[in-house]
Amino acid sequence: MSELPIKTEFPAKSDEDWRNIVMAGLRGADFETLNNQTEDALRRGPLISAADLPPVLAKLGRADLPLLEGRAWHIAAPVRNPEVSKSNAQLLEDLKGGASAIRVERGIDLSKRQSLKRLFEGVYTNLVPVQFTHGVLNTENFKHVLELEKLKTSHVWAGLDPSSDVATLSSMFDSTPNQWRLMGLSPASIHESGGTNAQELAVLAASLAEAMRLHDAKTVCRHLVIDLAADRDTHLTIAKFRAARRLILRIADAFGVDGSPIPICAVTSLRMMQTQDAWTNLLRIMSAGFASVIGGADMITMRPFTDGLGLATPFAHRIARNMQLMMMEESHLGQVYDAAHGSYWHERISEDLAQSAWRRFQAIENDGGMTAYRKSGKLKAIIDKSAAKRLEKNEPILGVTLHPAEKLKAPEVLS
Repeated sequence: MSELPIKTEFPAKSDEDWRNIVMAGLRGADFETLNNQTEDALRRGPLISAADLPPVLAKLGRADLPLLEGRAWHIAAPVRNPEVSKSNAQLLEDLKGGASAIRVERGIDLSKRQSLKRLFEGVYTNLVPVQFTHGVLNTENFKHVLELEKLKTSHVWAGLDPSSDVATLSSMFDSTPNQWRLMGLSPASIHESGGTNAQELAVLAASLAEAMRLHDAKTVCRHLVIDLAADRDTHLTIAKFRAARRLILRIADAFGVDGSPIPICAVTSLRMMQTQDAWTNLLRIMSAGFASVIGGADMITMRPFTDGLGLATPFAHRIARNMQLMMMEESHLGQVYDAAHGSYWHERISEDLAQSAWRRFQAIENDGGMTAYRKSGKLKAIIDKSAAKRLEKNEPILGVTLHPAEKLKAPEVLS
């Protein structure tokens, strides 16, 4: 039996050798047909080599979250049914089924203290972090959270806006439990409105910088939680989350603080969800969830696959939950701390995406910062332009324009 040669015994190949093989395979077609760009005009191929590695590799650095109990990330149960009793029932089912965190989303009316109490009835909130997403709580209903006795021993993430809730935050920093985080930013809304990855990251950077100017920088790192969108482009989403870490650490360092305690929560994209052949959303959600894990998200919410159609059934919630359990307990994705580290493509695109976002961030700063930029209408204009350009491109969509299924039964929704 012949011995296989070890790596050092293989002859070295050059880029020219590779290109000659490719040109033969193209059979006269233009080499440039293999090149493509992201929506932010970043080069994606066709070949990324060691020569393309940036001088500094992206650092993953997950936040040290509470109550993980050996997990690499938290599996968040989305709570969004307007009927509080049904939200409570679904929440209990999710927690029994393996979820390790709670994500209260818009749609639930928390203006009454009784609603909040009913929502968490039977829930051991001291065992799971409770995140109120950005915009759910305000000055009025936040007092109900403060009054609910069982939340005083919980890890509550209130999601108050660092810019618009300045007075409320300033009065609460010293009076709320030590384990609470009061601030929340949601650059994911830029994605859902039609923005690109670099635009989403630029808004993250500008919003973080503004928060640190309005409040003590160390306090911001102690209290802030960030939501980012994860979509079906697995590799680009991995790069986006890695680039986000770099931006957070760089801005925090500029203010003289350590930004590593700031958690990043991934929520799978609603924008990518399809209503025609909604079953194909299972593929999109899984791709986005995988990217969130490899990209280093601290908490992940995978949407039920019917979210494009309406309010999800318990079955759709179970499938979304089980997808994460499969990644965690069967695929053991969390056992590799930074699976993309050193990958030529991921390191290069992470660097390029971070640099593109940084240039956009500087433009926002030159216009007076995030609040002024938003009020000027410039943010909406660039997002609308990106959304329109995407529609014009009209890429094929699985199950809709690519391999559409005939006479397919639509999945059930509650409403």
